[in-house]
Amino acid sequence: MPIGDHGGTWADGNIPVLCVVHDPDTDGLYWANATKQLLSARREGKVVKTITIGPDRKLDDESIADFVADVRRYLSRYRGNRIIQAQLGEMAGVEFGPSDIVQHHVNVDGEDMIFWQRRGEGFATLLHSDLDWHPEHIGPEHFHPHGRPGLLPGMSVVANTILSKAEAQWLAACFDAARWAREPAVDDPPLHTNLDARDNYVAKRVELRLRIDPDALTRSIQEIRTEIEIDHDLATTGAELKSDAEACAEALAKPWREMSDKARRLVTFYLVREVRVESPALPIDEQFRIVWRCPRPAAEYGFGARVGQPSTRMSSNRELVSAFELRPGDRIYWLSRHGNERGRSVSAVWDSEDTPGAVCVLFDQLMLGDTFWPEELFARKVSAEPRSGAFRA
Repeated sequence: MPIGDHGGTWADGNIPVLCVVHDPDTDGLYWANATKQLLSARREGKVVKTITIGPDRKLDDESIADFVADVRRYLSRYRGNRIIQAQLGEMAGVEFGPSDIVQHHVNVDGEDMIFWQRRGEGFATLLHSDLDWHPEHIGPEHFHPHGRPGLLPGMSVVANTILSKAEAQWLAACFDAARWAREPAVDDPPLHTNLDARDNYVAKRVELRLRIDPDALTRSIQEIRTEIEIDHDLATTGAELKSDAEACAEALAKPWREMSDKARRLVTFYLVREVRVESPALPIDEQFRIVWRCPRPAAEYGFGARVGQPSTRMSSNRELVSAFELRPGDRIYWLSRHGNERGRSVSAVWDSEDTPGAVCVLFDQLMLGDTFWPEELFARKVSAEPRSGAFRA
């Protein structure tokens, strides 16, 4: 259906505009939400000249109830607080539910931040205009109002995002106000798994794994070659994903953030054996559990079990590196609780399973790995040999 000069009016009016057309070939009525299509195109930076009305949008005696329900849901965006939520949703490119808790903040730089808590979901979503509205799924366990070691101590952090004092105070208030909403209501229908959150979570963990353990991809490819010999379905899936030569080349050569979607799917296929999904009411790190094709080499100590700390004392044959830059074979230096320094050898490095987002380092062939934040610093002995498995930045 042609829009003509009505695009602005239909998109920004006080009520949504619905288009209903008659198809003489089928003698049927079909409809579309013109306002919704125009606002969606605007978010994507597109200019549309026609409203698309699909054959599945038939309006008859059988579909009238669904039509009324659909329109009523959309109309609720134009009432009271829903007006504000609808405007925020249009800005961020998402759609909030009627029972969702939505809080808005504008920082001193004029950047918008949105806190979004779905009823009964065990985590919240942080949307930030400066991060292109990419959703960051977080819980109170990811919020460090006083900073974390190695990442500007005293600076507030949520996940990997540094916050100003005002932003941290706002986020703390949001978490506190939404505490009740993270508990499932007795009378509410079961909440479905948030598939976008699942996919974002897996992608984030895969990227981190490649960063901390670049050789994991090679080991996983070797492992899957053995598995497909006895698993026909796995072999079929692998063949489909590897049929795109360009995606295969990207998967082996490009960093995660520069890969196409096809290459990312292939890398995920190699690395991830299974994603186990638990109740939506659980925190996100408990709700989604990744079973890696190549498991971690050892169990882990928590942060509280650490005795002493990494040394950052420098000399002519030492360099300062972050935890995620450590590689097997590195020689680092450790301070005892009394300040005495000794050398330790790195046996293995992996991304933590017990504290996703952290780095585990196994020293001196011990039984358990120590846990560190990725940005914690180590004094490492300078090696004359080129280091293998460097992360592709």
